[in-house]
Amino acid sequence: MINIGETELERLAAEARERIGGLRGRVLRRATGAIPYDYIVPSGVYEELWDWDAFFVGLHLISVDRADGVYLKNWCLNFLRYTEPDGQTPGGLRPWAGRDARLYHIKPLMGQAAYYASISLSDFGWIAPVWDAMAACITYRERFMSDAETGLAKWWDGLESGADNNPSLVRRYHNGVAAGDVNGFLVLDYRAMAVIADRLGKRGEAAAFRERARRLTEAVNAHLWDPADSTYYSYDAAERDRIRCVTYSNLIPLWAGLASAERAQAMIERYVLAPGKLWSPHGVRSAALDEPAFSNANVIKPYSNWAGPIWPHANWMVLHALLRYGYPEAARTIAGRVTKLCLDDLAANGMMHENYHSETGAPLAAPDFVSWNLLVSQMIDEARTRAFQPDPSRALWAEV
Repeated sequence: MINIGETELERLAAEARERIGGLRGRVLRRATGAIPYDYIVPSGVYEELWDWDAFFVGLHLISVDRADGVYLKNWCLNFLRYTEPDGQTPGGLRPWAGRDARLYHIKPLMGQAAYYASISLSDFGWIAPVWDAMAACITYRERFMSDAETGLAKWWDGLESGADNNPSLVRRYHNGVAAGDVNGFLVLDYRAMAVIADRLGKRGEAAAFRERARRLTEAVNAHLWDPADSTYYSYDAAERDRIRCVTYSNLIPLWAGLASAERAQAMIERYVLAPGKLWSPHGVRSAALDEPAFSNANVIKPYSNWAGPIWPHANWMVLHALLRYGYPEAARTIAGRVTKLCLDDLAANGMMHENYHSETGAPLAAPDFVSWNLLVSQMIDEARTRAFQPDPSRALWAEV
């Protein structure tokens, strides 16, 4: 077990700000080809604009310089350039081809990206001309990818979720799994759109988005929460049953603040902090150690491995969930462990990877990877100050 003292945490924080934060220039690209605005890529072999890579990098950028909110603004405008009249929007863009058909619909991050861009730039006015397209994009999933019986939103497939081979998402059919991650992200998107609508003077639409957030929060707690097992499971809308896997997806309702204090405490202590479940010597595993599909395989094609390894940006979200529900020491421990993972990789190999072996800490897939792991540069600082740097007021977690 790796326990990191206060002096060492301070040293790691300073080194992370310099060595990891100093890599941010590698992910920025000028507008080119089919991507009309300057954008963010995962450094390495990638030149595409991917929805959540660029979103999380954008959150890092504005934590350092508010003027870099332009990249989250551009994130929205680039994706909206490819929004169909019904709201269908791809989750990836290629500079040489535009729409990437591999990601059927963008993850529920558009409203949040627009909100963070606007508070960083102190400007919500840029959204007015694209409001209709943005609202269509964000409500597409409830109109075409939701379960009528439960009211829950669904993923098209595991790849669209970003957690490619997550054991709770892998199914033989499309548009079938209502998971904690898609619904947690969507509640935050609805809340963001309510705030934006208020700023734009759209009172009726603000109220409608608040109501969407309220209803979806109720659906998550009614249909995904298992009281006997004290966790949010994914739900198979085709088989009409909960998918009893403990994975990263189960944790996102905590990141989104959808759980009561009692439910969060039960889930955190039974799963997040349990060494036989998600808690490892190097961070929080992407799937529980006792899951039948658990694996630390070094895989990048045809999918990335979310069945066990440590993913830094997932740990960043868990860190903030722990802070929100009263576990600051556990949050500091995660911050120290994941920061050490990435710094050790840089020291030994001159690079970072997208994920790490949960039992040994060894780097796994995607060498020379710089993307949302830039968030590691701020994990210790945020754990110590208990602040979410892009939005210290935590407005999206309030009942707006």
